[in-house]
Amino acid sequence: MLEMNRIYLTAGLILAVSTLIFHMIAIGYPRWKIYEHRRTPSETLFIGLFHRCESQLINVVSDTNKIYSICNENKYLPTKRNFSTIINKLKPNEVQRLCNIAGNPYRCDYSPTTKGLISSTIISACSMSFVIILIYSHLLINQFKYKTHFGIAIITISFIFLAFIFLLITLILLGSTMAYELFEYRYNFNARLTERKQRNLTDGFEQNIRQTVASDYDIRLDWSAGLEIISLILSSFTLVTQILYLFSTYRNRIG
Repeated sequence: MLEMNRIYLTAGLILAVSTLIFHMIAIGYPRWKIYEHRRTPSETLFIGLFHRCESQLINVVSDTNKIYSICNENKYLPTKRNFSTIINKLKPNEVQRLCNIAGNPYRCDYSPTTKGLISSTIISACSMSFVIILIYSHLLINQFKYKTHFGIAIITISFIFLAFIFLLITLILLGSTMAYELFEYRYNFNARLTERKQRNLTDGFEQNIRQTVASDYDIRLDWSAGLEIISLILSSFTLVTQILYLFSTYRNRIG
């Protein structure tokens, strides 16, 4: 049984480390969502937790243009402030680009959805870090101190479950807000909708925007979201190994 315990711990440690690695890579790269323009590649957008990247045509030499990916913070104009004097002078797809200007005075911030995603990913990362430390601590403690191992195993399972829940919340939030950044960045949707509601001119506005988006863009998850899905699966396997370890330790303790 002691050999089985070591197998459970080793497998759990490898799975937990793998989960954290995939999760941290996903956090670090702006490839959670892709808004691929069907006709104009330079209009394609890549969305991450902290950054938003867009393809831009840049003149390299005379008569030669190349498409480069330009990344900025994934921030937007605050909705509680009135920017009507500025907005009315700009096209809808130019308004949120004010946040891309270095040192701009508009106090741009992450959207509530993005803040929720960031919070969930941080909690998941911290939880899995504690899990790795706790699993490794089993290897440093005398294997016959069953009561200590049993207590650590319960705490470990609690942290794994917490990480699993917040990984799941992250993916649910991600899936339920697939087109949010596109609506805001390209069409300044919420500000325009609020303005039209105040003027009772909302008829057909949202439907027109949605039809335009459906016609022009292919919206899908990118590879960072895929890594997050892998992290969720690996965390579930980690949970199984530690539950098996807990039962094995309990049997050793009473037997």
